[in-house]
Amino acid sequence: MAEATELRREATAEPLFGSWLNFAMGSVGSKMLMAITGIFLWVFLCGHLAGNLLLYVGRDTFNNYAATLHHTPLLLWSVRIGMIVSLPVHFITSIRTTMMNKAARPVDYAYANNAPARTAATTMILSGLVIVAFFCYHLAHFTLRVTGPQPGALTAAGENDAFSMVLAGFANPLIAGFYILGVGLLAMHLSHGLYSMFQHLGLAGKRWTPWLKNASLVVGYGMCAAFASLPLAVFMGVVK
Repeated sequence: MAEATELRREATAEPLFGSWLNFAMGSVGSKMLMAITGIFLWVFLCGHLAGNLLLYVGRDTFNNYAATLHHTPLLLWSVRIGMIVSLPVHFITSIRTTMMNKAARPVDYAYANNAPARTAATTMILSGLVIVAFFCYHLAHFTLRVTGPQPGALTAAGENDAFSMVLAGFANPLIAGFYILGVGLLAMHLSHGLYSMFQHLGLAGKRWTPWLKNASLVVGYGMCAAFASLPLAVFMGVVK
């Protein structure tokens, strides 16, 4: 009898992949996936910003940084594959989480909350869509080199002159303006997303919540101010 019960249990047991898929599609799983992919994207942004700020150091340093990335395919493609996986997963889970939250509360609050933090939270999908469009154009411009001004000369080592390409791109007010718009929306996205990331992973508490909210605002807007300073510095002739 016990053996028959065990056999029926094994026959009706859900496959491991199905269990993981059901968990990922559930409320808790979607939030965890959104947080994990958000961490990866944030770490990528930190590294990308650190590299971009080398523009202030000078032409040779920035071109050496670009050449090092180009000649380190394992690192470069690991990051690219991570981005290819993380971006759609982050976007899909964010939409699913929003839909489940709306289903759980079909009636809006009696009084609208127009605070900046609330505005950032309610426009996460819209800002995310614009950021994806900005990322695609940025990739086409600086990585794929199919749009935007391209360098007309090579470095002494025979590499593409990335420094000249950045200067030529940001000298165009439309490209510089689109870049600043993109990082401005990214600031709004990060200011709420960084706090939500810790919250979804269960790392927020009564004592930590105010600190995490303030830290998210400082880090989100601080990073994007640093990003926005680059086209402004080029456009105003500070970097040349």
